[in-house]
Amino acid sequence: EYELPPPIDKIYDEEHKYLEPLRHFADVKDPLRPTDTAFFFHVPRAGGSTMKDIIGKCLKLVQSSEVGVRDGHDKDPMLEVLDVKESKYVNVDTTTVPGIQRAVDMGLAAAGVTDVIVSSYYHESAALFDLNHQGRAFMMMRNPIERAVSMYWHRVKEIGDLDAEITIEDYAQGNGIENNWMTRFMTNRMTGELTKDDMEQAKQILKEKFLIGLLDDLDETVYRIMKYNDWKFSTDETEKMKQEDCIQDLATVGSAINPDPYEIPTRGTQAYALITWQTQFDTKLFEYAKQLFDEQTKQWGTKERKKLLKKQKKKGN
Repeated sequence: EYELPPPIDKIYDEEHKYLEPLRHFADVKDPLRPTDTAFFFHVPRAGGSTMKDIIGKCLKLVQSSEVGVRDGHDKDPMLEVLDVKESKYVNVDTTTVPGIQRAVDMGLAAAGVTDVIVSSYYHESAALFDLNHQGRAFMMMRNPIERAVSMYWHRVKEIGDLDAEITIEDYAQGNGIENNWMTRFMTNRMTGELTKDDMEQAKQILKEKFLIGLLDDLDETVYRIMKYNDWKFSTDETEKMKQEDCIQDLATVGSAINPDPYEIPTRGTQAYALITWQTQFDTKLFEYAKQLFDEQTKQWGTKERKKLLKKQKKKGN
């Protein structure tokens, strides 16, 4: 079998020094190695729960998220895989910073026990990987205005940490709204004003380090993520059909979706203006991500999508 040459540590010039802490995340253009571990950068309220269910329930892959530490397993001295509700999880919690440190100490990536690591802490998760055990990152994205509104209702109705007295306008004025969550978590710029440089860095990180998935293009996204990580359906025909149906069901119904219908503020309203202001960097990043999604079609897209893109190019769209 064809052997890949050993990985070489990436060296960055002054201008791209910000990529250095992320050097053990593979680049999108790097070949997949058997020692790589898929890393799902979970953007809240952007279809992440649906994706995790597809990975666990439908594809039967082993995940590291927060589920594996329930019932006292956060005290386990050794890594093990547990069965929880039709899915398999490693007994670590990669969704918190202390949990990531515990997983680092236990040698999670090198152990080869997990198919995918899920976290919203992209920079902190870099410590899980090393030159010979790299992370292969993908993410799901959603229109930032829709995401912000979904988060508002999720917190009012389900988490209950936002008082129902707080209107969406109050929320968007700074009472609970996240300011440019994606840009901040991607560049590790958690406080202070974001700058044009932060925006450029976020775009570069996105381009070099991520396979892009879009919530409103879910079937295509699942295909790409599977291809990118070389995840396959079962070789047993009946089992394969079950897996495909399972994905279709989840893609139709969704997991953790807001239980009650709600309206997205329309252009011209105060709520829309305020949310737009709070998500201006993320909106630019999302527009750029859609462009990258099209660029990634060539290598990772379905046959249908490749054909469609060629047609559009011919028309000069």
